[in-house]
Amino acid sequence: MTIGKIFPFIASLFILGACSNIDCPLDNVVEMTCGLYSAEKKTSLKLTDTLTVMPFHSDSVLLNRAQNVSSFVLPLSYAGDVDTLLFRFSNAEGQSATDTLWIGKTNQKHFESSDCPLSIFHTLQTVRWSSHDISVMPVTIDSVSLVRPIVNYENIENLRIFLRTVQ
Repeated sequence: MTIGKIFPFIASLFILGACSNIDCPLDNVVEMTCGLYSAEKKTSLKLTDTLTVMPFHSDSVLLNRAQNVSSFVLPLSYAGDVDTLLFRFSNAEGQSATDTLWIGKTNQKHFESSDCPLSIFHTLQTVRWSSHDISVMPVTIDSVSLVRPIVNYENIENLRIFLRTVQ
């Protein structure tokens, strides 16, 4: 073999060996997973009414007119220790009402590699809620329990939202 044929082969081995393997996660979205449950039966509940979730003091919509859902995911803010979320329930009869959910949390910067984008993980600390009168709209937040405080890339239920309904 001549040097002219061996040199490209050896050069390609050095180039391939010099490449780094960047292991950035393909799904790097950090979202809180919420499950809906019946307050009376303590079992999973499929919401037949419409639910819209918005942050307080914002025009953003985090969950838009969801129906027939038993769980959903919501992003949390990167800054601030408390997120205030408005849960707006409405139905086909024109009834609507809004409940509020306050989520106390800490935010942690998470780096996979200097070549990957920054992610913010969260640790949920406290959860408080307000409920509307059941006569205004026949579904309301009864209680909320914190199931898993760590919010990261894993799609594991963080909150159980128990809904009281008029049967």
